[in-house]
Amino acid sequence: MFDSSINLTPSSFFSFELDCHSLPKPDARALSSKHVLPDLSELCNEIAFADVFIGWNPQGVAVRVVVNQPYERSAYPEFALGDSVELFIDTRDMKSAGFNTRFCHHFCFLAQPVEQFQAAEVTRFRTEDTHEHCNPKELKLAVDLKKNGYTYDLFIPKKCLVGYDPEQFDRLGFSYKINRWGKPSQHFGITSAEFPIEQYPSLWCSLRLMT
Repeated sequence: MFDSSINLTPSSFFSFELDCHSLPKPDARALSSKHVLPDLSELCNEIAFADVFIGWNPQGVAVRVVVNQPYERSAYPEFALGDSVELFIDTRDMKSAGFNTRFCHHFCFLAQPVEQFQAAEVTRFRTEDTHEHCNPKELKLAVDLKKNGYTYDLFIPKKCLVGYDPEQFDRLGFSYKINRWGKPSQHFGITSAEFPIEQYPSLWCSLRLMT
């Protein structure tokens, strides 16, 4: 019997495979129009308020998030309540796994620091798949605040991505959640209203690593 209490969006019935183009250098400032991700907000029953770019380099993954609304407020430890970005990356894109393997990662970045916190890995694992979180100091973050919006420039180095090896594995599992203070979030392919995104890597989008 179908559970009518579950509010599924159209995105629940699709899987997404997209191209992710390479970067000439490990720097989010090298991202261009060819690195922009498509807007899936309609399939998620959302209204988009941010543009997201992603590119890969042998040394790591770069992401730019352009938020087209003014900054309000960041929060910690409940970072999802304020202006922040959550990134979900599976370096092996293992769709057969129904849980976080050691190749899965959940990162959080605040638009502005709170209690000296601004960037960290916050992945939760099953006991047998646990590994130490990366050193927050290794995560590169620059935020440009303007009157009508703000931009995150992020770079996650290879040392923070267990299993990252583009020469041997040319795919990544990927999703994001862009949070705002007191307003709905923007998602990519799967919404947190339906599933706890951080626990379902099999539902993250697939990115093909292209040169």
